Amino acid sequence: MSMDTPELIDMLTRDLRPVRPTRAPWLYASMWSIVSMASVIGLIAVLSHNLDRLTTIRLSRFWLEQVAALTTGVTAAAVVFASVVPGSSRRWLWLPVVPAIGWLAILASGCLRDWMARGSAGLLPHADWPCTVAMTLGAIVPVATILAMARRGAPLTPTRTAALAGLAGAALSSIVACTSRPMPHPTTMTVAVWHLGTLLVIVWAAAQAGPRALAWPVDAELIASIEADARQSDRGDQ
Repeated sequence: MSMDTPELIDMLTRDLRPVRPTRAPWLYASMWSIVSMASVIGLIAVLSHNLDRLTTIRLSRFWLEQVAALTTGVTAAAVVFASVVPGSSRRWLWLPVVPAIGWLAILASGCLRDWMARGSAGLLPHADWPCTVAMTLGAIVPVATILAMARRGAPLTPTRTAALAGLAGAALSSIVACTSRPMPHPTTMTVAVWHLGTLLVIVWAAAQAGPRALAWPVDAELIASIEADARQSDRGDQ
């Protein structure tokens, strides 16, 4: 059964409530960063066998990796919240690219250094399942939090938004994996393969869940009415 235009307008305007403007993306990103970093620090404390080990690490490259990962995660979160504001510039999408390239460059320089010092043995990736487990656990709270916060906006591109949410959470979870392990990684290639591989899996899983996690609630009666009107219109054109 179809409805006429006044009935449709009445259904669309029924039970309307005041809508608050969406807050600035940077504000949401700051709130998310506080919650996520609290989760990251707590997980590091739980998984690490010796927190004092971190004070003995003098490798500037190690700490640059963590800064690059953190920056990639925070900028990806900012883009997530910008993407759910209708009319926001698409140039925001490129924001995480700069720190991500820097992160990759740091890893590449580490691989080059290992190769120059140890030859081909320095380029061998070692099995590192503990890091994969740590990254997976570390991404749960950041990804779940950012998706829940993104639902307050208008997720017009749920797959892309969720993929960026996965990148934000996975980047922070890489810090958990690096700082909670009892010993440094044997080679930088191990980090490149296992951390980046796990990151890509998390991003893919988040993207797959995006359409459902960021779905807008729609009135089923309204959808049925629109479909009935479309079928009636098709029959009238035949």
